[in-house]
Amino acid sequence: MVEAVLIPTFAQMPEIKLGQSISFEEYLNRVGKKNLSYLAEKLNVSIADAEVIARKIFPDPELEFEAGNETFSLGVSYSLEMGNKRGARIKLARTQAELEKLFLQQGFQDLRAEAADLFLEAILQRELLEVQKSSYEYMYQLSQSDSLRYVSGEITENDVRQSKLEAVTLLNTVYSQEAAYHSALVLLNKHMGMSADTLHIPLGNWEELSRDFALSDLVKAGLDNRIDLLVAQKSTEVTTREYKLTRAERRPDIGVSVSYERNWNGFLPPSRSATAGVSVPLTFSNINKGAVKAAKFRIAQSEIMERDMELQIQTEITQAWFNYEAEKKKIAQYKAGVLEDSQKVLDGMVYKYKRGETSILDVLVAQRTYNEVQQEYLETMKGYAASLVALESACGIWDICF
Repeated sequence: MVEAVLIPTFAQMPEIKLGQSISFEEYLNRVGKKNLSYLAEKLNVSIADAEVIARKIFPDPELEFEAGNETFSLGVSYSLEMGNKRGARIKLARTQAELEKLFLQQGFQDLRAEAADLFLEAILQRELLEVQKSSYEYMYQLSQSDSLRYVSGEITENDVRQSKLEAVTLLNTVYSQEAAYHSALVLLNKHMGMSADTLHIPLGNWEELSRDFALSDLVKAGLDNRIDLLVAQKSTEVTTREYKLTRAERRPDIGVSVSYERNWNGFLPPSRSATAGVSVPLTFSNINKGAVKAAKFRIAQSEIMERDMELQIQTEITQAWFNYEAEKKKIAQYKAGVLEDSQKVLDGMVYKYKRGETSILDVLVAQRTYNEVQQEYLETMKGYAASLVALESACGIWDICF
């Protein structure tokens, strides 16, 4: 029954039908051009530019008409803005538009780092799938060999069943890993603004990623290049513009009016008159200076937040550097011989098993240990590459290419 049921299952490896391959550079290029969330954020800049145009308008004049039984009057009035309110509004709108552009740049940097991490995750899932396939094929070949050895009387039937069941378990693991790999590819498509009908295979060898940094140079680069620090500085400028606009709006506007009055009788009536007037509001409400004080406090708050952002950047860069150095040391440990040792242990255990010097259980333990070492190495390699992405993102620099 074991021969009839299990072996055909081993022979049917699932085929993965994927689309064309895509490099890391091309992937980031598509993300920058077609990511829907980023395209939506771009419209905020257009909206802010339109707001600048809207702030350039002048007050509208008012046309007044009054009529009675004997006379009618026609007049025009206009409000003269004092204190350069219009100029203050325009400068504030322009500063806010510049702030939106900085927000867009910051959003792109965050999107680029997120997209890079997803690309690395897709490579990780692909490499894990290859490890699972290799382990399955290795165990499948061993189970076939055990079937022949059982026929010749070299091993027991229980050993044959054990190797075949282990092969089935590994095949199920392959199916699960395939799903994880395809799910990672779907996320790549989403960030490129594409549907999931055609998946792209990520290209690249993260073994080529290697950088050496000095922490002091990274902190200096972060203070010079971090967009969120520029955002904090621009926010301080925005609050300063708001303060100036608040003070300008406290100045009263002067109303100017001109009117003409005549009676209804005849085209040239015996009585007619023209009047002109000026109106000045009595701004008793300006005694309350709460709005001005609030605007001043917002400036002080923005300056404090700007200094806090500088400390936050230094902290993030330092933490990212420590993490990167730790991941680099872990990679060096694996490349120092851990991978080769796990392979030698497995090969040696299989050799002893075929000679009858050990049991199938020892082989399975060695196989699982080998798989764990391979998986831990790949996950550490991905962690190393991700820590490099995080470090460069924390510094506001980018030279990652693989």
